[in-house]
Formats: sequence, C-alpha cells, structure tokens
Amino acid sequence: MPRVIKAVNWLAAGILCWAGLLAALQPIHFFADQDWVQPAVMVLLVLALLVVLNGLRQWVTRWSALTYRRALIGVVLLIGVIQLIVAWQFVDVGRADAYFVRNQAIALAQGSHHWNDYFLVYPNNVNFTLLEAALIKLGLSLGLQTPWVVLNIGRLLWLDTGLAAGLVIIKHWQHWQPGALALAVTWLLSVPVEAFGLFAYTDALVMPLTVDVLALAYLAKQTHGWRQLVLGWLGLGIVALGVAMKANLIVLWIALVLSLSVGCWRKQLTWTWLIRAVVALGIGVLGMQLWAHQSGYQKQATVALPTTSWLAMSLNPKLAGQYNAADMQLIQQQPSAVEKQQVARTLIEQRLTKMGLWGSLTHLFAKFRVFWATGDFDSFKLTTQWLHAPTWYLQGQRTWQFWLVTGTQVGFLALLLGSIWTLVTQTHYRFGIGLLALMIVGLTLFHVGLWEVEARYALPLLPVLMLLGINGWVTMPGWQPRRRKLASYLAGWLTLFSFFSILQTSQNSPQTTQIVARQGNGAYFTATSQALQPGQTKTLIIPTSGASNQVQLLPATKKGRVRLTISTPQKTLRQVTGTPNQLAQVTYPRTTQHQMRLRLKNVGQSVVSYSAANANYQQITGQILKRPQASWRYYLVNTHAAVNLTRTSTIGLILVTGLITVLISLWYRPRAD
Repeated sequence: MPRVIKAVNWLAAGILCWAGLLAALQPIHFFADQDWVQPAVMVLLVLALLVVLNGLRQWVTRWSALTYRRALIGVVLLIGVIQLIVAWQFVDVGRADAYFVRNQAIALAQGSHHWNDYFLVYPNNVNFTLLEAALIKLGLSLGLQTPWVVLNIGRLLWLDTGLAAGLVIIKHWQHWQPGALALAVTWLLSVPVEAFGLFAYTDALVMPLTVDVLALAYLAKQTHGWRQLVLGWLGLGIVALGVAMKANLIVLWIALVLSLSVGCWRKQLTWTWLIRAVVALGIGVLGMQLWAHQSGYQKQATVALPTTSWLAMSLNPKLAGQYNAADMQLIQQQPSAVEKQQVARTLIEQRLTKMGLWGSLTHLFAKFRVFWATGDFDSFKLTTQWLHAPTWYLQGQRTWQFWLVTGTQVGFLALLLGSIWTLVTQTHYRFGIGLLALMIVGLTLFHVGLWEVEARYALPLLPVLMLLGINGWVTMPGWQPRRRKLASYLAGWLTLFSFFSILQTSQNSPQTTQIVARQGNGAYFTATSQALQPGQTKTLIIPTSGASNQVQLLPATKKGRVRLTISTPQKTLRQVTGTPNQLAQVTYPRTTQHQMRLRLKNVGQSVVSYSAANANYQQITGQILKRPQASWRYYLVNTHAAVNLTRTSTIGLILVTGLITVLISLWYRPRAD
C-alpha cells in the first residue's frame, strides 16, 4: 500500500510537471482576447516571484504572533472589502449556458413549471437551475427585482469557504506561520476567484468542495461522538451536492472513497464510513431528482444527448476535444435515443480508427494542454457582456487583461512548482496530501482521457494547487548567502530584457477596434429572432462605455427594405436605407456620447427579422420581467488607428517596481518584532 500511495503522488507530480512546461512554453492563445509575453519572460518572472517569496518567508517567520495575527486579519478583511466592491461594480448578464439557467430560474421562481427545450437536451444543468431558482425566489420575496449583486456576494462568500477550509488545513499541517498569510494573500490576488464569483454557473459552486471536505475531515478527526458524526455527514453531503450539480465531481467522491478505504485498511476508520459515503451520494442524487420532478421537469430520453455524445466530442481533433456544436447537432437531430447512441458510437469508432495510436496520443496531448496550460481557468472567456461594469475597465479591457493574465500565469506556475515539491518530498502517507493527489490524477484522467475538455473544468483543482503550492513554498530550502550577489546582478539584466520583450509584445499586438456596447444573447443553442412588419418601427436605446463610430446588427432575413436612423440625444448622426443585409454594418461619425439611439423602420412590403433573445430579464438593466421580452442583438464598435497594447511608461514602472522588490527580497533582513 505505501508504494501505491507514493506512486499516486509521483504520478500527480508528473502531471504537474507537464502542466508547468505547457503553461510556461505553450499557453493557450485561442481563448478570449489574451495577449501573452514571450515564454522566456514568463520563466524569468516566475523566478523573480520565487525569489520574492523566499525573502518574504524569512521575513514573516520572524514576526511575533501578535503582528502575524494582525496582518492575517487585515488581509482577510481586505479580501472582504474588495469582493464587496467587485460584486457591486461587476454584474454579469449571463451568456450561453448561464443565460438559459438564469432565464429558466426566473421562470421557476415566478411559478412556471414549463422547461425550455434546452434542458431536455442538457439535463445536467437542471439541478443547478433549481438551486438558482430558489435563491431568486427568495430575493423576489424580499422585494429585489434585480438580485444579481446579492447573488454575486453569495457566490463569493461560498467561494471563501475554500479560504476558511484552507486555513484549517494549513494549521493542521503545522505551517500556520507563514502559510496562513501566504494563502490569504494568494486568495486576495487570485483573478479566477473573483471572476468565477461573478459567473452564475456551476463552476463557482464546485470550486471549493475538495478543500472543504478535507477541512471537515480534519475537524472530525479532532472530535468524538455526535460531533464527529455531524462533521462527517456534512462532508459527505457536500460531496453528494457536488456530484448532483456537476458530473465530473464523481472524481471527488471516488477519491474520498479510496482515501477512506486506506484509512480503514490502516485501522484509523471503521468500514461504516464507506457505507455512509454510498448512502449520502444516493440521497443527494435521488433528492435532486424528486425536486426536479416536483418543479415540472420530465427527462426525455429521446431528446437528451447520450453520454456517448460527450465522448464523441472529446475525440474531435479539430477543437482539441472541446465542445463542438456541429457534433451536438448531428447527434441531437436523430429521432430516437437508440439512433442517437448509434451515431455517437459511430463517431467514436471512426475517430479512433482515423487517428490511430499516434494520432490519439497527439490528441490527448492537445486536450491536456487545454486543461492545464492556462492558469486563469477560462476567467477571461466567461463574460463578454455586462449588466454593469466600470467604464475604466470596459475602455481598457484588453490592456487590463494583458497584465492580469500575465500575473495570473506567473502565480499559476509558482503554485505548480510548489505543488510538485510537496508531492515528491512526501516520505510517508498523509491523508490530506493523498486526497489532493488523487483529485489531480482523477480529474485529469476524466477530462483528458474520456470527457469533453475546457480549462474551467480544472477549477476545483485551483484551491488544491494553492494548498500544495504554499506547502511547497514554506518547505523549500532557503537561498544561500553566497548566491545573493550573483542573483542581484542577474535580476538587473533580466529586468532590462523583460522590459524590451514586453514592449515588443505591446507593439506587435496593436488595438484597432473596441466594442463599447453589445447584446450577444439569442444565438446559442437555438437562434431566435423578432419580426418587423411592413411599416413597423423598432427603437433601441443603448448605453455605451465610450466613443463609437460603427453599429452592427444581425438580420435573420437578407431581403426586404429598412431605414436605419442613428442618433444621440442631441442630434442625428446618420440615416440610411437598404436591405437588412446591406445595413448589417453601418459606420457613422464618431461620437463620445454615452447613449445611442437606433431607430429601424421596415419601409418595404415584406416582413424582415432580426436576431434577438427572448428573456425573462432585461438585457441592459437586469431587471426581472413579468413576461418575456425580446432584446435585439447588436454591437456598437469604436474603430480607430492601431495603438499599442499598453503604454511604455506603464511597462517600465511595473518592471522597475518588480526589480526593486526582488532586490529587497535578496538583501533586506529585518529584525524580529
């Protein structure tokens, strides 16, 4: 058994080694609008961060217990303040799956038992929709017609259970100082934590579950009697909730069962805990099925996508195993469940045969890269349309993302290195390390080996990496004094190299367009549209985040004749007549007005239609509606001459600040309190 446990730890470390190489050398470029620094710069920044962490560790360990406690409390309070500001300032409109979940949840909260066809095809999102509906119904009962800020706060608080659990675990691992403060600061600076706290989907719900369960296990171990029983059942219930909400969390249940089995084999636990794990999972799954049935949901096997459809999509080499709408539609259009299964099996067989052994291995490598190579876990792909966001962020979104994704990737690589150190230096079995290693191996095998893959599916591993990484940081050997002088010289030259490299990246990634307003819902899954009868007029009043000079509409019909009038509250900017296809993109004199008016009149003799979203909430304000309302799709764009991604002065200031921080970490040795 000890050899098996050690092998799992080394397998997890091997996975993280590959992840680190890909994250440093081949990060994903096709998500969102990300711009990446050169791999050499990324590696140098990671080395600089490790130097800073080494210096900070030696400094913090000299603090008195009182000073340390005050600093920790201060960081935790700062986390709370920043999260409140983020929850208030950034409100996601909901897109793709999250749009259907929110729309259906509002309908359920208002008493409707009719389910959109989307949920017949994707029954995996039913359980989370029921939970969202219960929260929205509570908000409506309290008079909240736009409860999204409150729900943001609730999601962030739930995510913060991962921080609380992490502090419990670090204390149990006896690395409280400086480990607890390191975790709090890492949590504070984590972009994915904030981003997924704003994303109304299952990812935020399942993210902290692994560390929550581990912390409850440690707390249960320290108690006896009914308290131990309550904590144990609470942990098992959390796992059952995770499996009910997101199927890939079955990996956590299996990892927990295996860890419990080891505990039973070592006579640290009784075998009754394995029975309880099975019972908890059964209660959770059956309970959610009953709730769905009472809410009017009836699963239809002839409509739902079979499990094999996801396996078929995972083998599509064109998108590295990601979700593929063409595959989905091919399988969905089959009239019966048997035929759906047959088409999916045929796709699997054809793709495996075509790829062969070498092609299959290459495909698994591509899937592994999608799953592990991007440390933001799809954070910048989640939301492209906001009900509310600060103007300064919207106007400089690509620049902000450049610096955020760079910092996030550097932190991710540092966590990977720390995690690898923790896993390879284990000399004896530790329940917590074993459970976390099993999660790394299990979730990787599930998505890379079997299932469809996305970077956000790895999100439950982020708190795992935080704990393992911080454990590695605080146990790595310190720098020898003779190496500090050499390191300081290198730091100067490498900072200069980084400056010119990032400057070149900025110049090679110019910005020529900027979307200042959009309504993008209405195209995913089933395209919807709104008709404009002859003589009928449609007026759109659109708030913008900055200057604009082009409007893009999405006509569902190409023929007909319409007149488009573009104006601000002060004047008319342009009026043009033509077919819907001719007026799909219209340029007008640039204006800095923050409210645009589009007036479209059907001046022909035939009906014309435009792509729109039928929603139970207003797509601009987020206000919940009593009956569905159509919101047209549009984009307002500011096109301009190419400008650099970010200013040279900003690049220089950031790198000089980094250099000073590194040098202080190398040379400064403060006295203890």
